[in-house]
Amino acid sequence: MQPLDILSNLPTIETERLLLRKITLNDANDMFEYGSDPLVSQYTMWSTHTSIEDTKSFLRSLTKMYKKRELIDWGIVHKSEQKLIGTCGYVEWSMNHSRAQIGYALSRKYWNQGYMSEAVSAIIDFGFREMSLNKIEARCAQENIASARVMEKIGMQLEGILKQHLFAKDTYWNLKIYGILREDFFDNLM
Repeated sequence: MQPLDILSNLPTIETERLLLRKITLNDANDMFEYGSDPLVSQYTMWSTHTSIEDTKSFLRSLTKMYKKRELIDWGIVHKSEQKLIGTCGYVEWSMNHSRAQIGYALSRKYWNQGYMSEAVSAIIDFGFREMSLNKIEARCAQENIASARVMEKIGMQLEGILKQHLFAKDTYWNLKIYGILREDFFDNLM
Protein backbone atom coordinates (compact mmCIF):
# COMPACT_ATOMS: atom_id res chain seq x y z
CA MET A 1 0.00 0.00 0.00
CA GLN A 2 1.37 3.43 -0.98
CA PRO A 3 1.48 6.29 1.60
CA LEU A 4 -1.07 8.40 -0.27
CA ASP A 5 -3.42 5.42 -0.47
CA ILE A 6 -3.30 5.09 3.31
CA LEU A 7 -3.80 8.82 3.84
CA SER A 8 -6.66 9.13 1.37
CA ASN A 9 -8.54 5.98 2.30
CA LEU A 10 -7.86 4.86 5.85
CA PRO A 11 -8.53 1.12 5.97
CA THR A 12 -10.58 -0.58 8.66
CA ILE A 13 -8.69 -2.97 10.94
CA GLU A 14 -10.44 -5.73 12.86
CA THR A 15 -9.13 -7.39 16.01
CA GLU A 16 -10.73 -9.98 18.26
CA ARG A 17 -12.85 -7.47 20.18
CA LEU A 18 -12.40 -4.21 18.29
CA LEU A 19 -13.00 -2.51 14.99
CA LEU A 20 -10.58 0.30 14.12
CA ARG A 21 -12.14 2.61 11.54
CA LYS A 22 -12.23 6.17 10.28
CA ILE A 23 -13.82 8.56 12.78
CA THR A 24 -16.99 10.37 11.66
CA LEU A 25 -19.29 13.13 12.91
CA ASN A 26 -21.72 10.37 13.92
CA ASP A 27 -19.27 9.49 16.73
CA ALA A 28 -19.93 12.75 18.60
CA ASN A 29 -22.01 11.36 21.47
CA ASP A 30 -19.68 8.42 22.14
CA MET A 31 -16.60 10.63 21.94
CA PHE A 32 -18.13 13.27 24.21
CA GLU A 33 -18.81 10.56 26.77
CA TYR A 34 -15.09 9.95 27.29
CA GLY A 35 -13.77 13.32 26.03
CA SER A 36 -15.64 15.09 28.83
CA ASP A 37 -13.92 12.92 31.48
CA PRO A 38 -11.05 14.90 33.05
CA LEU A 39 -9.24 11.67 33.94
CA VAL A 40 -9.19 10.63 30.26
CA SER A 41 -7.85 14.00 29.09
CA GLN A 42 -5.45 14.47 32.02
CA TYR A 43 -2.35 13.49 30.02
CA THR A 44 -3.52 14.45 26.53
CA MET A 45 -2.74 17.56 24.50
CA TRP A 46 -6.45 18.28 24.14
CA SER A 47 -8.58 19.88 26.82
CA THR A 48 -11.52 18.17 28.46
CA HIS A 49 -14.62 18.62 26.32
CA THR A 50 -17.10 20.79 28.21
CA SER A 51 -19.96 20.49 25.70
CA ILE A 52 -21.06 18.30 22.82
CA GLU A 53 -20.18 21.28 20.59
CA ASP A 54 -16.52 20.94 21.70
CA THR A 55 -16.62 17.35 20.49
CA LYS A 56 -18.35 18.22 17.22
CA SER A 57 -15.78 20.95 16.56
CA PHE A 58 -12.99 18.46 17.21
CA LEU A 59 -14.61 15.94 14.87
CA ARG A 60 -14.98 18.57 12.15
CA SER A 61 -11.25 19.31 12.42
CA LEU A 62 -10.51 15.57 12.11
CA THR A 63 -12.71 15.37 9.02
CA LYS A 64 -10.77 18.24 7.42
CA MET A 65 -7.48 16.52 8.26
CA TYR A 66 -8.70 13.28 6.65
CA LYS A 67 -9.64 15.23 3.49
CA LYS A 68 -6.24 16.96 3.40
CA ARG A 69 -4.51 13.59 3.88
CA GLU A 70 -2.94 14.76 7.13
CA LEU A 71 -4.33 12.20 9.55
CA ILE A 72 -3.94 8.53 10.28
CA ASP A 73 -6.23 8.17 13.28
CA TRP A 74 -8.69 5.36 13.89
CA GLY A 75 -11.76 5.32 16.06
CA ILE A 76 -11.75 2.32 18.38
CA VAL A 77 -15.15 0.63 18.25
CA HIS A 78 -16.12 -2.09 20.74
CA LYS A 79 -17.52 -4.71 18.36
CA SER A 80 -20.13 -6.29 20.60
CA GLU A 81 -21.43 -2.93 21.87
CA GLN A 82 -21.03 -1.09 18.51
CA LYS A 83 -19.72 1.88 20.47
CA LEU A 84 -16.78 4.22 19.91
CA ILE A 85 -14.61 3.86 23.02
CA GLY A 86 -11.45 5.73 22.02
CA THR A 87 -8.97 6.65 19.33
CA CYS A 88 -5.51 5.55 18.29
CA GLY A 89 -3.30 6.44 15.41
CA TYR A 90 -0.17 8.00 14.04
CA VAL A 91 0.40 11.56 15.21
CA GLU A 92 3.62 11.96 13.21
CA TRP A 93 4.96 10.11 10.18
CA SER A 94 8.43 10.71 8.77
CA MET A 95 8.35 8.86 5.45
CA ASN A 96 11.98 9.78 4.72
CA HIS A 97 13.12 8.05 7.90
CA SER A 98 10.52 5.23 7.91
CA ARG A 99 9.53 6.27 11.42
CA ALA A 100 6.23 7.27 13.02
CA GLN A 101 4.83 8.16 16.43
CA ILE A 102 1.56 6.84 17.84
CA GLY A 103 -0.94 8.37 20.22
CA TYR A 104 -4.15 7.12 21.82
CA ALA A 105 -7.01 7.78 24.25
CA LEU A 106 -9.57 5.41 25.76
CA SER A 107 -12.81 5.75 27.69
CA ARG A 108 -12.21 5.14 31.40
CA LYS A 109 -14.98 2.51 31.42
CA TYR A 110 -12.66 0.30 29.31
CA TRP A 111 -9.38 0.85 31.16
CA ASN A 112 -7.41 -2.14 32.50
CA GLN A 113 -9.11 -4.67 30.21
CA GLY A 114 -6.46 -4.93 27.48
CA TYR A 115 -8.42 -2.94 24.88
CA MET A 116 -5.76 -0.31 24.28
CA SER A 117 -2.97 -2.89 24.03
CA GLU A 118 -5.09 -4.78 21.49
CA ALA A 119 -5.73 -1.63 19.42
CA VAL A 120 -2.15 -0.33 19.56
CA SER A 121 -0.71 -3.72 18.68
CA ALA A 122 -2.97 -3.77 15.59
CA ILE A 123 -1.90 -0.32 14.39
CA ILE A 124 1.77 -1.14 15.01
CA ASP A 125 1.37 -4.30 12.93
CA PHE A 126 -0.28 -2.17 10.25
CA GLY A 127 2.54 0.37 10.43
CA PHE A 128 5.24 -2.21 9.87
CA ARG A 129 3.36 -4.21 7.23
CA GLU A 130 1.53 -1.50 5.27
CA MET A 131 3.38 1.77 5.95
CA SER A 132 6.87 0.24 5.57
CA LEU A 133 7.98 1.67 8.90
CA ASN A 134 11.25 0.65 10.48
CA LYS A 135 10.60 2.24 13.87
CA ILE A 136 7.50 3.25 15.80
CA GLU A 137 7.68 5.55 18.81
CA ALA A 138 5.29 6.67 21.51
CA ARG A 139 5.55 9.24 24.25
CA CYS A 140 3.73 9.75 27.50
CA ALA A 141 3.92 12.06 30.49
CA GLN A 142 6.36 10.64 33.01
CA GLU A 143 3.53 10.31 35.53
CA ASN A 144 1.26 8.42 33.14
CA ILE A 145 1.92 4.90 34.40
CA ALA A 146 -1.04 3.34 32.55
CA SER A 147 0.15 4.56 29.15
CA ALA A 148 3.70 3.40 29.86
CA ARG A 149 2.28 -0.03 30.76
CA VAL A 150 0.49 -0.24 27.39
CA MET A 151 3.73 0.50 25.56
CA GLU A 152 5.69 -2.04 27.57
CA LYS A 153 2.99 -4.69 27.17
CA ILE A 154 3.15 -4.49 23.38
CA GLY A 155 6.95 -4.79 23.38
CA MET A 156 8.10 -1.18 23.20
CA GLN A 157 11.29 -0.33 25.05
CA LEU A 158 11.89 2.78 27.16
CA GLU A 159 14.51 4.84 25.33
CA GLY A 160 14.74 7.76 27.72
CA ILE A 161 13.09 10.71 29.37
CA LEU A 162 12.81 14.03 27.60
CA LYS A 163 13.07 16.64 30.38
CA GLN A 164 10.53 19.48 30.23
CA HIS A 165 10.08 18.62 26.57
CA LEU A 166 6.53 19.84 26.16
CA PHE A 167 4.60 22.84 27.48
CA ALA A 168 0.91 22.03 27.76
CA LYS A 169 -1.89 22.92 30.12
CA ASP A 170 0.28 25.58 31.81
CA THR A 171 3.13 23.26 32.76
CA TYR A 172 6.30 21.73 31.36
CA TRP A 173 6.05 17.97 31.00
CA ASN A 174 8.77 15.37 31.23
CA LEU A 175 8.03 12.74 28.59
CA LYS A 176 8.98 9.08 28.53
CA ILE A 177 9.85 8.02 24.99
CA TYR A 178 9.34 4.42 23.94
CA GLY A 179 10.20 2.73 20.67
CA ILE A 180 10.03 -0.55 18.83
CA LEU A 181 11.85 -1.65 15.69
CA ARG A 182 10.28 -3.67 12.90
CA GLU A 183 12.67 -6.60 13.48
CA ASP A 184 11.95 -6.70 17.22
CA PHE A 185 8.18 -6.59 16.68
CA PHE A 186 8.22 -9.53 14.28
CA ASP A 187 10.71 -11.47 16.44
CA ASN A 188 8.27 -11.15 19.36
CA LEU A 189 5.43 -12.60 17.23
CA MET A 190 7.29 -15.85 16.75
